[in-house]
Amino acid sequence: MIIGKITKPSGRFILLLMLSFLLPLSSVLFSATEVSAASRYVKPSAEVLVRRGAGSEYKIIGMVKDGDVVELLNEGDSHALIRLADGKEGWMLKRFLSVEPPPSRIVGSLNAENEKLKQEKIEITRQLEEVSDSFSRTESQLQSILAERDRILADYQNLQEDTADVVKIQEDMLEVSRKNESLVQEMASLKEENNKLNKDKSINWFIAGGGVLLVGMSIGRLSSKSRKRKSSLI
Repeated sequence: MIIGKITKPSGRFILLLMLSFLLPLSSVLFSATEVSAASRYVKPSAEVLVRRGAGSEYKIIGMVKDGDVVELLNEGDSHALIRLADGKEGWMLKRFLSVEPPPSRIVGSLNAENEKLKQEKIEITRQLEEVSDSFSRTESQLQSILAERDRILADYQNLQEDTADVVKIQEDMLEVSRKNESLVQEMASLKEENNKLNKDKSINWFIAGGGVLLVGMSIGRLSSKSRKRKSSLI
């Protein structure tokens, strides 16, 4: 068995091999423009491949789809270095990146915003109903308070009228009392006068009776004298 002699690679061969490896990388590195990390959106398209290097000859490390958000690290003429959501870094065609969100994301954002607004509307409607109910209760309480105030005013006015009536009654009672005292005094005076008249009447009757008696006695004496004279004459 004859084994072929393995020749050691020459320095020129190694140099050419290194150059062939470094040239694509150097072209990418020197042509790439440094940019600050910023978010980019994947444009509407089929799934876009993400490779280790800026070219189709590099190994695929992932894929992005419409609406995905990636972090832009560097960009060259046709490719851009990005960082995926899982932290992986790779190159993809720059034409599939945009600073504006795609319609699908806009629609999704609008739907989310619309749903948020609906929830806010529901909450505002609920709060409005609570405020309306509270206002209705407050209005009802106010009406009750006003009715109670009117009742108290009416009672106060009635009390004032009753007080006025009481004062008038008291004044009338005082007047009646004064008149009663005056009548009592007048009755006492009349009683005294009546008693005096009764006494005077009794005296008069007594005098009259005495006078009648004296007259009767005088008449009797005179009649007895006249009888004696007649008898003596006979």
